[in-house]
Amino acid sequence: MMKSAWLYLAAFALAYLGLASLAYGMERHHKQLTRAHASAVLKALKRVTPLAAWGWLLAALYLAISLEGAGPGSVLWLGNLTAGAMLLALMLTYAPGLARGLAMLSLPLILLSMVGAYWA
Repeated sequence: MMKSAWLYLAAFALAYLGLASLAYGMERHHKQLTRAHASAVLKALKRVTPLAAWGWLLAALYLAISLEGAGPGSVLWLGNLTAGAMLLALMLTYAPGLARGLAMLSLPLILLSMVGAYWA
């Protein structure tokens, strides 16, 4: 059975969402993403956001390994992490609003790609 391109898109979106969540939990990047200073909300999010971020990253690893197997899947995961990190770093530098928007769009994109893979 042919692997669906939708699942590769989901693996990348999971990696980007995990990296964006890690960035959101850091004070400096939180200011870039929200244009706000540290608040009580950030202090609460600093405990929760890294756990969620690692969950997204592990989900991306699981999906990549299930798509390609252990060896190539881990390479695919590292490639997705590299591409996601470069995309996030460039957008945090030049267009933080776009980085925030893409992070918000990632979860519906993941769900859409899973549905697309199911129907394909």
